[in-house]
Amino acid sequence: MSTPRFDVIDPPIRETFPPGRTERCFCGSGQRFKHCCVASGRAGRPPHGVGVVPDFLDAAACTELRERIDALPSERLKVVDLERSTVDRVVRAYDDRRVTERAAVGELQAELDAMVRRASDEVIAPAVERRFEWFEEPQLLRYRPGGFYQGHADSDNFIEDEGVWKKTLDRDISLLVYLNDDYEGGHLDFEHFEYSLRPRAGMLVYFPSDVRYLHAARPVTAGLRYAIVSWAAFRDEPRVMTRPPDEARAL
Repeated sequence: MSTPRFDVIDPPIRETFPPGRTERCFCGSGQRFKHCCVASGRAGRPPHGVGVVPDFLDAAACTELRERIDALPSERLKVVDLERSTVDRVVRAYDDRRVTERAAVGELQAELDAMVRRASDEVIAPAVERRFEWFEEPQLLRYRPGGFYQGHADSDNFIEDEGVWKKTLDRDISLLVYLNDDYEGGHLDFEHFEYSLRPRAGMLVYFPSDVRYLHAARPVTAGLRYAIVSWAAFRDEPRVMTRPPDEARAL
């Protein structure tokens, strides 16, 4: 994609989250946080900002994809090292907080791109009423038994010396498409909302990438868990990096 021109800003400091249990909910309902989005999460309903589309892919598409990806080679996934990355360069490293494999999808990459493009353009952008500039190259993740990803934010990093969270990657929306559900464990948890989601085959899940939506993939205890993951950037959002991510896809 062509490199857009934009000004780089200092990483913004995130507001303290979550609200106190007696404070008003951030969603604007006027109710107390614990009686609003936390209560929704405890009841198994997606809290404000979390979109769940149960049948984004139909059963036949999931079955066909599963048959093609089971034999794909994979290797342990590195993650973005937010502490070592700079505005000019993203550094990746192994992290004991994550045990996940990335499959080598080869010619299947174009299909994953088209899937995420459709999710971004046709589902997420209309729902959030904002336009996207790009999405990152979709990854096909394989979680074997024992695979997990501890609680994390996709765009934000905790700066220990300052005791604050800051945005350090140009990710505004995180999205996942789940390809199967014939495994045990592997729930998607949102800590701040006490919300735990059991992914189902064909389900699309999306949410803001910032620290409010700290999330975790719980350990898989049996079977294989497959998910397609990507992150998208809003067109009018100030940037913290000097250029788009490597192999970003324009929208």
